[in-house]
Amino acid sequence: MTLLTYLKRSIQRLSLKYKLFVLLALISIIPISLVSYSSEYFMFRSGTEYSASISTQYVEFVSKELSDYLQNLNESFDSLFINASFHHFINIPADQLNEQANELMHFRPLVRNSMQFHPEVLGVLYIDLAQKVYFDSYQKQLNPDYSFGADHLYQSAFASKKPVLTAPHLLPYILYSKAKVFSFIRPILDTDTGETEALFIIEIHEEKIKSMLSSNQKDEQGQVILYHEQDGTTVSESPVAADLMQDFRKARVKAPLSSKQLLFTSGKHEYQAIYAELPGSEWKVLWTAPLSSINKGVRQTYQLTLLIAALSLVTALIIAFPVMNGILRPLYRLKKGMQSLGRGVYLPVAVKHNYDEIGFLIHSYNQMLDKLQFMEREVYQANMKEKERELLQLQAQINPHFLFNTLETIESYAVRNNGEAVGEMVQSVSRMMRYTIRSDDGWATLKEEMAYISNFLTIHYYRNGKDVHARFEIAPELLGFPVMKLSIQPYIENAIKYGWSPNMSTDEFQLTVKVVAQADGLLIEISDTGTGISADVLSKLRQLIQENGMTTDAYFRKHTGIFNTYRRFILVYGDQVKFHVESSPESGTTFKFRIPFKDPNRGPA
Repeated sequence: MTLLTYLKRSIQRLSLKYKLFVLLALISIIPISLVSYSSEYFMFRSGTEYSASISTQYVEFVSKELSDYLQNLNESFDSLFINASFHHFINIPADQLNEQANELMHFRPLVRNSMQFHPEVLGVLYIDLAQKVYFDSYQKQLNPDYSFGADHLYQSAFASKKPVLTAPHLLPYILYSKAKVFSFIRPILDTDTGETEALFIIEIHEEKIKSMLSSNQKDEQGQVILYHEQDGTTVSESPVAADLMQDFRKARVKAPLSSKQLLFTSGKHEYQAIYAELPGSEWKVLWTAPLSSINKGVRQTYQLTLLIAALSLVTALIIAFPVMNGILRPLYRLKKGMQSLGRGVYLPVAVKHNYDEIGFLIHSYNQMLDKLQFMEREVYQANMKEKERELLQLQAQINPHFLFNTLETIESYAVRNNGEAVGEMVQSVSRMMRYTIRSDDGWATLKEEMAYISNFLTIHYYRNGKDVHARFEIAPELLGFPVMKLSIQPYIENAIKYGWSPNMSTDEFQLTVKVVAQADGLLIEISDTGTGISADVLSKLRQLIQENGMTTDAYFRKHTGIFNTYRRFILVYGDQVKFHVESSPESGTTFKFRIPFKDPNRGPA
């Protein structure tokens, strides 16, 4: 015996009071739990989404600011790269020092002029494959004994053909001081070979880049980091924890490549990370911050939920036992009377108070006993047989099950003396039958087809006691357009039959019929927001469309409505009619078909 079966049998053996207690406990605790979970989820989600939105804007701002700065810095030396003396200098052999000095005197003012507008630039360095070296700075002096050929950082830059921003490093080639800088390396390409023949390097003080990473967000725990993904280098105003970046890299590997934000855990804390690419480089601007403030609100919500659940359980105990004892006594007497009725013994139930709901129920039960035999003999059996005969006569014109159920509905309203409802239903059925059997070669105007659907929805309303929210989006000038009779109604009936439930509100299930004029015909769309069509049925419908209705699937022997309508479309319009169906669980179903402008006098295609 499974656990579920055991629990079901145990609940069935309980008395009504205990069942009521279990029910009250479930309907109080379960919704509270669901609300609690959803509240925690949406609170956490909205908090992280808001934080991500603000942080994304800031990260993109920092990234753009850095990119604009590097671009502006690069462009400030453009006048040097178009200078003829500089290009002559590049091509002069390393041993011709006099010629180098002469050219240097011509282009050095350009370098100095650019540097004076950028005080954060410690100096500029020129090196080439011919071993020529030129260094200019207002602050530092070049060590003439330094060998650039043995410097791996600068030599590896010759393999690049686009500007590169290096990680912060010490300057080993200057005298008396070891300043720490970012090197912005601009390669100079040989116009004949396309290979890098020289490097022009702008040495930027490390503090300049760090100052641009300064966080101005309210979250003081947040940190902006310049991050190089290939080698793991990090740069920030404050020290970056190694464990934090290691956990971030692990989470980054698991995340989709297109994702620019993620949540990850480091130590005992959960963090949010937002990052943006630094254009034209392998660097990323990263914002990371702990989610402690958001998680605190989630924990408080959880604690409040536990308190409410405990109070609800106590309330359920009070209602289920002391209160219900007095309420249920008349119901116990009614139960005994119904047990006697099951044995064929008609025993009225004594009731002291006829004014409350239970008293009214018992009084109605006693009246039912008096009328039961008469209703069974004179009303129920005679009326049911009469309606069956009527349905047999009309089965060729209208769906027999639909008509039978409609007549039963009319009977129920007649028994309750609701003449207005009976009259409206009879008129709707009458109009539908006249429309169905009239001699018109199977054609009707779009207006008449919509009127037929309105009558159908009227019958549906009285049968189910709930209205279906239907919206017709049809331009007035299209209502006179001739269409195949009963071409839209089967899709309306199918949508209600498989997508609608009496438990749905009018907002949950909405039915829309849209007709749009196109260049060579009409596009008709019937959509609903119901439960949708199952995947296997949807596959069968699409197969039916693909095979132009020439299917032998046994499914359509029982479900003939859509099949017959589709076959009629094929016979009338041929391959000019185009069908499309979409459906997904809990999202609804949409049928679309395009029909050409058709002369009803021409007959089938």
